Amino acid sequence: MIRTIRGTTVVITGATSGIGRETALEFVRSRARVVVAGRREERLKSLVAEIESKGGEVLAVRADVADQKQVENLIAKAIERFGRIDTLVNNAGVGIAAKFDQQSLEDFKRVMDVNFWGAVYACKAAVPQMKKQASGGVIINVSSILGKRGAPFETAYCSSKFALAGFSESLRAELMSEKIDVTAIYPGAVQTEIFESAANQTGMELPNLLPKFPASQMAKVIVQNARFPQPEVVMAADALAINFFNKVAPGIVDLMAGWSVPFIEGARRASSKSNDQPSTGGGNLYNAATQKD
Repeated sequence: MIRTIRGTTVVITGATSGIGRETALEFVRSRARVVVAGRREERLKSLVAEIESKGGEVLAVRADVADQKQVENLIAKAIERFGRIDTLVNNAGVGIAAKFDQQSLEDFKRVMDVNFWGAVYACKAAVPQMKKQASGGVIINVSSILGKRGAPFETAYCSSKFALAGFSESLRAELMSEKIDVTAIYPGAVQTEIFESAANQTGMELPNLLPKFPASQMAKVIVQNARFPQPEVVMAADALAINFFNKVAPGIVDLMAGWSVPFIEGARRASSKSNDQPSTGGGNLYNAATQKD
């Protein structure tokens, strides 16, 4: 089914930077009306000013997606302002790198609350409205290639993205007859602030050498998917490679991941930062002032 973007209403979470911000601007270029949400109010104001300077229609709602009431308020305000929701982009997310046995369950739950439950809350609030619309709607859940392949020191993040993948697949089948398309997107490394803002409890500096897919190009893929919804999209080269090898030789990928752990542990012990003790850097898990949506 080919869908029209012009004149439709799009709700985007995690819109204060990176993928979310670029996606909002790309939808505006396609003449959609956008509702942008995030925790950083100043960033939201700046985005609104930029969109309005381009002649776009926009509503900003400050929201922490881990809070169900705030998400319900976001969807309610979008419907109150524009009367409908045609596309929902669940993009808000936080990252954390930590050894599972040294990570607090509070932090683990926080990652699940933002990355997984935030999307569930938004869908729960938006789906009834989409069902009322003759054209239905599109739900786009931004997962990660780590929602298809687990990685060491990423138990919480991978768990949240695997959960989002399963939720998307089940919801897609359930809503298909309601003219509501559900897509899961599985990117690799994207040029966003998450690499700097993720909570780092490994006790060492995390490498930042991977080539990254531009967030602006990611935004184009999301908008294109709103036009021509696909069940899932794996992108870009790094994600495609991981997905391919994980399908054809999962055991080898397991061994490679497992063998990397002793080397990482050695680097952690050698780090002058750690002194053999894990860092307690909380990144943007809780603090909106350092949020990097």
